[in-house]
Amino acid sequence: MHIRIDRTSTARRARVVLVHCSASSARQWCGLTGRFADALRPVAVNLLAHGGRGGWHGAGPLTLAEEARVIAEATVGEEAPFHLVGHSYGGGVALRFALEHPERLQSLTLIEPSCFHLLKEAGREAHLLNEIRAVVDAVNRGVISGDYRAGMAVFIDYWSGPGSWAALGEEKRAQFAALAVHVAHHFHGLLEEPTPLAAYRAIEVPTLVLCGNRSPQPSRTITRLVACALPNARHRTIDGGNHMAPILRPDDVNPLILEHIEANTACVQAPRTGTDG
Repeated sequence: MHIRIDRTSTARRARVVLVHCSASSARQWCGLTGRFADALRPVAVNLLAHGGRGGWHGAGPLTLAEEARVIAEATVGEEAPFHLVGHSYGGGVALRFALEHPERLQSLTLIEPSCFHLLKEAGREAHLLNEIRAVVDAVNRGVISGDYRAGMAVFIDYWSGPGSWAALGEEKRAQFAALAVHVAHHFHGLLEEPTPLAAYRAIEVPTLVLCGNRSPQPSRTITRLVACALPNARHRTIDGGNHMAPILRPDDVNPLILEHIEANTACVQAPRTGTDG
């Protein structure tokens, strides 16, 4: 039994839009897109103030809905449904886009979407919101005082593990410090997103939700809430992975993403007996 990819189909170059995490860029997906078959066309976007893209104009708060316009802009003029992959903050942005435009998607992959607003509905686990707020407060203090590095040190160590900031070279520390203000914007948008958990049940797109078993408990709780809310979602755990597994453990993460995309690509035909043509 083989899965046959029909490379003469009009869906031959199915788009895969990839949305990176905070303080990263479209480059974080190079390992994944390097494994794409000819049938897939990557569209790795840079969010506001990342990867050389201009920053937020500051005339009001930055919201997930505003950030999701980056996805819309990257796919303007193309009507065919596409695959959408988002990690961390990018996962929150991707989920917001899916809520507004589910008909535009063939599949959705969410890698620990940082939808911190959902912790307000987490019942007995609502205390996990305080854990996130401690990181937020550290970043905000760094921004207000001008000590960007102190704030980003807490941010990096929380998501990548204790000692991660100390292990960075001077160039990387400077790069992260320059993004402190924008990370603060992201936290605000994630915490103040008004969408209730029940609203996500309207997203019927085939969805893969990934989470590392060594990730902070708030992320693990959010992935469970999202996976349970979306009617066509399945949850997979990355053994030994943490929140940064897409970057630190790509060999564990990328095959799961590819499997999900290929299983939900329009040009994948039903299994048949024989050799691929």
